[in-house]
Amino acid sequence: MKGILAEPLRHRLRKIVGAYSPLMGWYRRFRPRWAWERTNPLGRTTRRYVDEQGLTVRHGPFSGMRYPRSAIGRISFLPTKLLGCYEPDLAPVFADAAGFDVFVDVGSADGYYCVGFKRRFPHTHVIGFETDRFQRRLSHKLARLNGVTVDARGTADQRALDALPPGRLLLMTDIEGYEYELLNPATLPMLHAATMIIEAHRKVHPDVVEVLSSRFEHSHTIQLVHARPRKTSDYQELAGWKDDMARLALFDAQSLWLVLRPVDD
Repeated sequence: MKGILAEPLRHRLRKIVGAYSPLMGWYRRFRPRWAWERTNPLGRTTRRYVDEQGLTVRHGPFSGMRYPRSAIGRISFLPTKLLGCYEPDLAPVFADAAGFDVFVDVGSADGYYCVGFKRRFPHTHVIGFETDRFQRRLSHKLARLNGVTVDARGTADQRALDALPPGRLLLMTDIEGYEYELLNPATLPMLHAATMIIEAHRKVHPDVVEVLSSRFEHSHTIQLVHARPRKTSDYQELAGWKDDMARLALFDAQSLWLVLRPVDD
């Protein structure tokens, strides 16, 4: 009991109601920023980084994108996104993503990928699906600040994906294990022609890589992208920072991704 009570409130809430419940969304929206900064190591790291470097993405395929001040304490991994090293192993995919008519991000959160993609490829129709209304509002704010328009929608299901605009499609998903059910060409034949970037949630479905690979082995080439460690010394913005805080500024979920490209593309 003592260990549970010593945990931060956000961790206890996640265990009780889940990280993506309406109650957790309410907590993230209304928690006092000063309390977050004082109790969360990422709060202190975020405040220092923003004070020193501002709210513009510094590196990577989305460099130059700006975040609103209201993002502080409201979105995940803000220092990492501002450095431009958020999920950096995907950067080559996005740097070479010209020629798509439609980019869809299922699980788009605050709009990092949607707005970044629209800035880089302004002629692409960009659609983000996100069930959290507060995150969708943040993505609208991020888009307006950067002078672009993205189509922010709610739940992505089979019907919603079937109704996507025509054209060459790049589909990205980060949906906490739901990729196992949703991404099935037997029920969504349009996936045969789509390029896909899929975060694989093995903690939810241990066999998700094998199952998705078997579904698309005849229609796509399949690349596994593993997260690699980053060095704080590679970022001059962190020069002079203590090691522990510098590592927090580079912190993200360290995911495993599948990149699927149609063999006839």
